[in-house]
Amino acid sequence: MRYRFRTLQQSLFAYYSAVFITFSLIVAGLLYVYLTSDIRHRSEEQQKQLGLSIVSHLDQEVVKMNNFSMNIVYSNLVKEHFSHYLAPAEGVERTMTSDPSLYKDTTTLIDVIMAIISSSNTAKQANIYDVNGKMLGAGVFNGQLPVDLKQRPWYKETWERSGWRVIRLLQGGALPTPTGEGRTDQPYISLTRVYKDGNYVSQGVVEILQLAEDLFQYLHELQASNKELRVYVLDEQDTLLYPLPSATIDADSSSAGYSEDMKLIQHRTSPPETMQEVTHSPTGSRQMMTYMTSQETGWTVVVMQSKQSLFANLNRMALIFAGATLATLLIILMFSYLISKRVTLPLHRLQRIIQKTGENDLMSCQEAGQLLFKLDHPASIRELAELNDTFIRLNQQLVQSFQDQMAIKSRETEARLLALQSQMNPHFLYNNITNISIMAEEGMNKQIVVFCDHIASMLRYISTSGKNGVPLSHELEYCERYLECMKIRFEDDLHYEFSIPDEMKNIRVPMLIIQPLLENTMKYGLSDTLPWKLHITGELHIDQESWQIHVEDNGPGMEPETLAQLVHYIDESQEWDKMPQLEINGMGLKNIWARLKLWYGQAARMCIENKSTGGVSIRIRGSIRKE
Repeated sequence: MRYRFRTLQQSLFAYYSAVFITFSLIVAGLLYVYLTSDIRHRSEEQQKQLGLSIVSHLDQEVVKMNNFSMNIVYSNLVKEHFSHYLAPAEGVERTMTSDPSLYKDTTTLIDVIMAIISSSNTAKQANIYDVNGKMLGAGVFNGQLPVDLKQRPWYKETWERSGWRVIRLLQGGALPTPTGEGRTDQPYISLTRVYKDGNYVSQGVVEILQLAEDLFQYLHELQASNKELRVYVLDEQDTLLYPLPSATIDADSSSAGYSEDMKLIQHRTSPPETMQEVTHSPTGSRQMMTYMTSQETGWTVVVMQSKQSLFANLNRMALIFAGATLATLLIILMFSYLISKRVTLPLHRLQRIIQKTGENDLMSCQEAGQLLFKLDHPASIRELAELNDTFIRLNQQLVQSFQDQMAIKSRETEARLLALQSQMNPHFLYNNITNISIMAEEGMNKQIVVFCDHIASMLRYISTSGKNGVPLSHELEYCERYLECMKIRFEDDLHYEFSIPDEMKNIRVPMLIIQPLLENTMKYGLSDTLPWKLHITGELHIDQESWQIHVEDNGPGMEPETLAQLVHYIDESQEWDKMPQLEINGMGLKNIWARLKLWYGQAARMCIENKSTGGVSIRIRGSIRKE
């Protein structure tokens, strides 16, 4: 169902807003997609560069250890002393105590290795093993120990590689005492390679040991500065090197989180150096994971970071962008409203002028002889200017039509009033001739003379033209003459009283508007209980610019059916299209109401009710006319 706008301003406002908002949303959407893609790419690149930085740092540390081992292997001084150390006299067990030259060779070799360690500071220990089960150590432990070379954890792999390095993670308990000092919680990174002589014959093994905590110190610092960052290092067999086993246990009271990370790492499907999104099952959090493999060591470095932390800039940008978009939309709505209001302002002015145009305004135009209803500034839009000109022409025609209508209405109202008044005249004569006839039968000759004198005065009054109404004082005088006639007839059985303020007596009212009320009371409202009493009171309401006449008697009251018919007639006759059909007999109250409506319009009021103490109360009301 198509929505229909109530006003032109609403329509323009809706169309302008729709166009501007649609354009703004398209631009904002494209810009948001671009910025989101750019920030996401930067975040991916950031995690990738972080992983590459870790790989580079670890490669440097391992290269230092490797260079250390190569310096030992290719050092001529080490070869010389190592050959002496490895070539004892046949059948003679040489010890440093029994053979001073062996002691000298041993100490010299240790000094050489210590010099290399102190110059590079890349390892805590360097051990040289021969095939005969002897070990010479320099660093944390300086001296000689008998060992079983084949029992070392790296022996088989190192010997199979025949001179190529082997890197393993060893616990302190796996190191020859006292190098490990009996500690099992302190891991070491071991780099081993086979030592060969000048003829490329394997003579033993060189082992370089570095504390794992020192090697991975850079990773500790990274994770300490970012709690949302987790780094894992695995060797070529996907054996976990970092975090260290002791650190993993300390960091997690439960191994569930660590185990879940390991599952995600082992089942990684994305290519190296590509970020992928994974779900961390224990917490349900979204994690971003990137891994890369070192060409130097073969190690795999896995960088994991919470999506919320990694894309914090994206989230902030989204909030800022949403706020900016909302502010833009509000500004668009404001400008659309101002533009639509500016365009339709002349129409609104014209509408207000039309709404305010009433009969009094048209009469003012008629009296002033000029057009009061026009736009002073009809705007520069041609259509609006033409509309204003058309309105001026229509207004001129309206004034002329109003003048004609007012003349016709005035004549029609006068005709209606005269018709109703002409109905009252025979009604009055009919009733009073009946009274004279009754008085004649009763022999009231003197009273008939006075009665006729009053009737003559009353006839002169009702024969006077009253189309513009009469002063209330004239109407009251007419009513007094009528009641005097009734007093002649009923003598002391009738009492009446007027209570009308003097300031009301100059108010103009329709002719014969009160006397029919009295006549109706005399005919239907008097009972057998004597004396009969009539009270005629008046009220003037200055603030409401209205007056009220109240007539009441002490009779038996009006029949309920008759009262109901009158009330229904008054309610149903608020608006008349034509003059009501009235009959002479019993038409007094309806006639009064008809003339009140024609004279006062909506300000006319008539209320008829039976009093609780007996009698009828009739109130008529009208506005104070200014003419």
